Amino acid sequence: MRTLRKHWFSYFILLLATFTALFPLFWTVSTSIKFRVETYVLPPKFINFTPTAKNYQSLFAMETFTKIYTNSILITVLSTLLCLIAGSFTAYAIARRAAFTGRRPLEALMIAVRALPGIVIILPLFNLGSFIGIYDNIWAITLIYAGFTVPFAVWLMTSFFEQIPIEIEEAARIDGAGTVALFRRVLLPIAAPGLVATGVFVALLSWNEFLIPVIMAGENAKTLPVLVASFISNRTLDWGPMAAAATVAIIPIAIFTILIQKWLVSGLSGGAVKE
Repeated sequence: MRTLRKHWFSYFILLLATFTALFPLFWTVSTSIKFRVETYVLPPKFINFTPTAKNYQSLFAMETFTKIYTNSILITVLSTLLCLIAGSFTAYAIARRAAFTGRRPLEALMIAVRALPGIVIILPLFNLGSFIGIYDNIWAITLIYAGFTVPFAVWLMTSFFEQIPIEIEEAARIDGAGTVALFRRVLLPIAAPGLVATGVFVALLSWNEFLIPVIMAGENAKTLPVLVASFISNRTLDWGPMAAAATVAIIPIAIFTILIQKWLVSGLSGGAVKE
């Protein structure tokens, strides 16, 4: 109790921040189990309403829902793997060539590419994709996702490889390890927490991406963010089905983050300090 009284303001701020972060999620989930009339009631009913599964039933009854859900998972997994593979090789090369000419401009360029508004690049990509016939193609969208997020992955993973002592590599080479074996058996296991942390951020970016699929995808490569937005039309806004789709979209990435939470925290803290 003495500790509680001493730090009551800190606990209050933490509780307020937690409530602020979780309340939109609670509102989304509660809206997904309301009847249409109850979603427009003012003041909103958060607890005292009759729950219904009608919104989820109508969502799962959509012919294209399974395909859209599969598209999102497939594109996210593949683009994340591509980013981790390409990003880890590039980050290691940058980390072990710390003094090469042009490193700072290269890092600035990578950050600038990620910070560049997507609409600047996506319209030329749309014209190119339409011209060569890769519009509405899952594999093309996967490559575009990866291209957008690789600079961020490289920038994030470079600090993790920089913290691995060079003596470990030298010892492995003395023992006869080649470059491929050194990277696969020695460096990657050590940098695993950093890879996990980077993978989570890249997966979140890919899973929540809206601009790329809304421009580059039709019915074949549509993803969940586009599906959620499709419940908004000129005449109406179906809050219930839209909230149900948003809730379903949250579940996989939430489960994934919870399962790797230990490695995620280790990776984030490991990359925060440089020796």
